[in-house]
Amino acid sequence: MTKKFLVLVGLVSLVTTSCMNKDVFDEGAAPKKEVGPSNSFDFSTLQTINLSVDYSAYETYGPVFFSVYAENPFEGSEEAMQMKEGIKPIFESYTSSDRTYNGTITLPSYAKKLYIVTGNFLVQQTLIEAEVANNRVNAVAQNFSQAASRRNRAARRAGAQTSSLETLYQLSYKVDVNTGDKTDVRVCKDWHTPLGSWDSESGRPNYLLNEDPAADPELLFTEEEKGELYQTVANALASHQTCAEIYRKQADLTLKEDAEISLTMLGSSTCWNNTLGYFYYTENNVPTSLTDIDIIMAFPNTQDGTWVRDWWKNPQFNGNIALDRGDAVLLKYYPHIAEGDYSDATTVFPKGTKIGLILKTNAWGMQKSNGSKKYYNNYKGDGVFKQNNKDMARQYNIWQASTEGLSYYCDEMAAGDNAAFTKPNTNSESRTATFLYESAEGDEYALVSFEDACNDLDFDDLIFALKPVNAFANLPRVADKKTETTSVYAFEDLWPEKGDYDMNDVVLEVKDVKEFWKKSNEKNYKIFKQSFEMTTYQNYVTKTSGLAVTLDTKTNPSSIAMKKVDPKSPNDTVDVTFTKEGNVYFLTEDVKGEINSTYILELTYNNGISDMTKLAAVKPFIFRNEDDNKRWEVHIPFEAPTAKMNTAYFGTMDDRSVPEEGKYFVRNSDYPFAFCLAGVTIDNFKETILKRKNEKAPISQLYPEFLLWSTSKGEQNPDWYLHPAAE
Repeated sequence: MTKKFLVLVGLVSLVTTSCMNKDVFDEGAAPKKEVGPSNSFDFSTLQTINLSVDYSAYETYGPVFFSVYAENPFEGSEEAMQMKEGIKPIFESYTSSDRTYNGTITLPSYAKKLYIVTGNFLVQQTLIEAEVANNRVNAVAQNFSQAASRRNRAARRAGAQTSSLETLYQLSYKVDVNTGDKTDVRVCKDWHTPLGSWDSESGRPNYLLNEDPAADPELLFTEEEKGELYQTVANALASHQTCAEIYRKQADLTLKEDAEISLTMLGSSTCWNNTLGYFYYTENNVPTSLTDIDIIMAFPNTQDGTWVRDWWKNPQFNGNIALDRGDAVLLKYYPHIAEGDYSDATTVFPKGTKIGLILKTNAWGMQKSNGSKKYYNNYKGDGVFKQNNKDMARQYNIWQASTEGLSYYCDEMAAGDNAAFTKPNTNSESRTATFLYESAEGDEYALVSFEDACNDLDFDDLIFALKPVNAFANLPRVADKKTETTSVYAFEDLWPEKGDYDMNDVVLEVKDVKEFWKKSNEKNYKIFKQSFEMTTYQNYVTKTSGLAVTLDTKTNPSSIAMKKVDPKSPNDTVDVTFTKEGNVYFLTEDVKGEINSTYILELTYNNGISDMTKLAAVKPFIFRNEDDNKRWEVHIPFEAPTAKMNTAYFGTMDDRSVPEEGKYFVRNSDYPFAFCLAGVTIDNFKETILKRKNEKAPISQLYPEFLLWSTSKGEQNPDWYLHPAAE
């Protein structure tokens, strides 16, 4: 027999009562005080560290939102990273406006190596890995792109002006995926080029609004406005993470008044040299295919030369860099364009017009020949087309449209590069995300972002902003940033007697939800609302225990709302009034009678909080009311009880509490009566302690690493609760 098995057998033989059928004391029996040593281990699964994060190498126009994980949250190749499904961060916050964060935070003790992630569009180092050493972590982002970006931009080619589509034939036709040559398969009409000409070498337009000295300044963005737009983009989109559906549901822009429209390129985060066009229609003639629309060239080449990753060896773009961030064009309305007639053109679009955008992937990237081969920017490294490379399908035979039903995906997609990560769009859904920025004065600015490939859904490859303000109808606002950390509490209800240590008598999931936003007159994001959502889960006890929490506030909240979600109506939150004693809230006197209920404490801070150590915390415990206004309570080890605790229980039976020494709810055993499991959700326990068949099975039987963690005082197996026994 193994030592571990013998320990379990010995434990079971000592269990003289069941949490199913025995009171804490037999009626009339007097508690007997016990003396002796106690286990000094607090059974904590938490650690406190000093975290320093530095993104100052990048200009982000304000604070950077970042997330901390205990494992690498990404999967896939470096060029097609995707967030693992279901993975959750263990900490999230904003930096200050100088792009740095320094603070003391609490993390699960198993987190020995941290993965710091930002999805900020302007930060190219998405992931930083850092070890926890001496309770400290320093994470500094390196800007690998600065020098290479300067070289790229210096290499921008200059040539003659042109408006010819001769070398852009793949704008409207499919290409052969083996040769890159034009096929006879037409996908859309030939594009129109009435706005003007462009540089034949780089694709830079000669009709840029920001280079026109007579341009209306109201159609151009100030540096301050661009800064706010970039912050809005950072809150709406996250690189390598799926864009929220609410932004992807919105398709084309609808004018709610007659207006002139400018289109400004805020930035590119792709190595591809895409081509952008626009089109327009009304509610009465919605197009159903690409051959229904007349596309007007806006930007022949959308590449701004700033996309550089360290793993791409500082790629050059063969001089095919057209734009600077902030370059804009003034769109024009051609009432007879369907007939190929550009007469009566105007810069004013009629009220009710719908504006659509379309991106032809890598159209400019293959606009030059090199002998018998085609340039295709720097994809795959050598700057020339590789024969028999199926990634041609994804690069050159994709049309990404904002209008639902118009995007085109070729049949060869399944054979494309990174096929496991492709996201085929069989329903031709919109491939843009659309949302708005609202200024402090209430002005609304429209933003549109594209997904240019088919290998992720982050929609941050190309980002544009439109003016005028307040001209477009029904755009979704970018929601305030919310963070959520989760822990699980487990209680035994036999204290102070020996228990069965199945740790399932009361099981509680606690979500700590924080809401960030930035006041218009402040530079930094603060937390203005903090909610604790506490949900009980199935148990099989016969005892009736209540659930309460001590609310530990370091900053006085402006208000505290009490709410409840009844499992019979899970979509409805109702206001309630919990019984309250000082800072102790009694959520229910009968946990088993209200299983799967969610209790909420919602704290509002009118002035906001930026220091995480000044936020509130909750300390759950179970209780039973007794005569003489006293209570039986069980807290996690070393946590002090409330003032009405019946202290006669201390030092009786299996308890070794010494209140005068600050020792509460401790035993001389390797099993506690309660603990908090940090950085996990209830899903981790649905197949273990919450299973009916595991009633009365000690925690060490369900989690074989538990005893070594306990006996080593937490030094070994700190993530024991993430590794259940095999079935």
